[in-house]
Amino acid sequence: MPTIICPSCKQSYDVEPDVIGKKVQCAVCNESFIAHLNRARQRNEFTPQQIKQSTGQQTRFIQAQQASQFAQTPPQFGRPMQQPHIPPVAESDKSRNTFALLGFFLGCLGIHNFYIGKIGNGIATILANFLCSTPVVIFFVGIELLTTTSDKQGLPLQDKDSPVPLVLGILMIVGGVLLFIITIPLYLAALGK
Repeated sequence: MPTIICPSCKQSYDVEPDVIGKKVQCAVCNESFIAHLNRARQRNEFTPQQIKQSTGQQTRFIQAQQASQFAQTPPQFGRPMQQPHIPPVAESDKSRNTFALLGFFLGCLGIHNFYIGKIGNGIATILANFLCSTPVVIFFVGIELLTTTSDKQGLPLQDKDSPVPLVLGILMIVGGVLLFIITIPLYLAALGK
């Protein structure tokens, strides 16, 4: 493995051969320099062809550096690469459990939609009570309880892994279907009179 030496502080590093001829930064003194072979070890570790190839790489690298206007930050030896900081995903201040409970007990009034800021959906639920039968509204509120996971701003609701919305949503869907089946004969009887 080739060895390079920092020209400022004389710290030596064992590096991979492809680093030779590239700009690096010393981990001790933070000085940037072009990685050249340590001449003392060069004779023992490399064939003349490898040395010639390395010198050609150094020349090409220097020419590319002079042609470039913006030099990139060189890698630092002895220091781990820092991972970029990823901010945590913001979460809504509203709870999905509260949303589900409001939907289960007051769903036909659209209160659960008003709670998470979806005013249009709340008004549409109220209007659906006048235009459709109550079992149909209960069925669709149950679907809302199962599928809604974010508030008006798109932020995820708290308690997203809770089973409460799932249980209450299924109960409302089943209840809506059963109520619809039960009320069909009543509607037919009313039409027959």
